[in-house]
This record gives sequence, C-alpha cells and structure tokens, in this order.
Amino acid sequence: MGNLRSVAKALEAAGASVHLSSDTAEIAACDGMCVPGQGIFGRCMDNVGRAGLDDFIRSWISEERPYLGICLGMQILFASSEERGPRAGLGIFGGRVTKLTGDVPVPHIGWNLVADDYFYFDHSYAVHADDEDIVDGWCDHGERFAARIRAGSVLAVQFHPEKSSTRGIALMADWLAQR
Repeated sequence: MGNLRSVAKALEAAGASVHLSSDTAEIAACDGMCVPGQGIFGRCMDNVGRAGLDDFIRSWISEERPYLGICLGMQILFASSEERGPRAGLGIFGGRVTKLTGDVPVPHIGWNLVADDYFYFDHSYAVHADDEDIVDGWCDHGERFAARIRAGSVLAVQFHPEKSSTRGIALMADWLAQR
C-alpha cells in the first residue's frame, strides 16, 4: 500500500534480501515479513482480505515468525479503526486506531521523538493499545499514542523508518538481527 519500493530499499540498506509478494506460498518461504502501508485503513484491510493475507498474517504471528509492521502495517494488527468506520482490523492485539486530537496539525507530518530518538511521521490516526505493556515507544502529538510496539516476534511502528535516515535503517537492521 503505497510505499513498497522505499521500504524495500531501506531494508536492503539494512542488510536484507527483499522479495516483494502478496502470494502466501512465496511469503511462507521467507524468514521474515514486513507489511508497510500508507493510505486508508479500510482499503488496506480490503486488500489484505482479497489477497488472503488476513488469516495468513494471524497465523504467521501466532507461529512467532518475525513481523515488521510500518504505519498501516502496525494499525491493522489491532481490533478496530474509526477511520471511515468503524472497521475491524486483524485483532491480533486489543486496542483501537483513532483520529489524532488536540490543538496540533493533522495529519502529523514530520520528525517527532520516540523514546530517545527522532523518527519521521506521516499519519492522521494512531494506535491506542489495550495492553500498554506491548508499547515500546510513545509519541506525543496532541495526545500520547503508541509509536512502537514489541510483542513476541512482532515489531511494529507508526512512524516511517524508511524515511527516518540512519536511525530508521538502524531500527530495521536491529529487527533483521533478531530474526
């Protein structure tokens, strides 16, 4: 959904051998799965469903296989989104994706702090996880939201590591090293 080539190039810069596919048999042969995304939650879920990737992603994660979710690739892991909805997500984690609020510009575009590093954001909706123990990095933009989650084999981020210069490449390299 939208940013495949830039994510592929960033993963390659981090040391990955990248294979772009939506074919479950081809993906099953891979060591890790990265699901990036830009766009609208509902359209993303429609595309995931049409490709038969909804149950495949659930199974992949339940088998503790490495998953990297970027932006929508993080949001779809949760139970629901209010974007043009409500719309159901994959329901791997409890929580909702809601429109950013507060006296700030929306969409949230630009650099912002997550833990001790700055990353590049471009989004209007954000994750509010039911289990805050899976949140590995918070961000504030009008409100506090989950910017990075880690749970089992899952690393998912609201920001765009492929647009976050050396820090984003380092995050991807760390994920690759943990596979």
